[in-house]
Amino acid sequence: MKSPKIQLFNAVFNNSLNLGYNTYDYLPGKDEEVPYPFVHVAGQVGSDVINNKQVITGNLSQTIHVWEMANNRVHFAEMIYNLEMALRRLAQLDNYYVRLVSLDSNEIFDNTTTDNLLHGVIQAEYRIT
Repeated sequence: MKSPKIQLFNAVFNNSLNLGYNTYDYLPGKDEEVPYPFVHVAGQVGSDVINNKQVITGNLSQTIHVWEMANNRVHFAEMIYNLEMALRRLAQLDNYYVRLVSLDSNEIFDNTTTDNLLHGVIQAEYRIT
């Protein structure tokens, strides 16, 4: 059986793909020429409680990054909104049920490249049972 962390990661990753977004499990490097916009399903934080030898409960937090050109704010906002709605609807993984505990997002301008970008960070925390 897969860990709850990888099951949550896979569910979030697949939701982003199903929304039609270019989605990566790593932050593409500057030399990869990845077009904007794209989604990076990033790290997780978890606090598991093992109730017996096989039952795991606890909280998992998943971070998602969204990158878009700064002159396309409407599309960027739609991407954030669509991803948040998909995260709200997530209720079941392969072997676990999940309940959204909190959902936070932050949007900032990013000028660390030659492009003016919008960078969104979504943090979703789930209770797993």
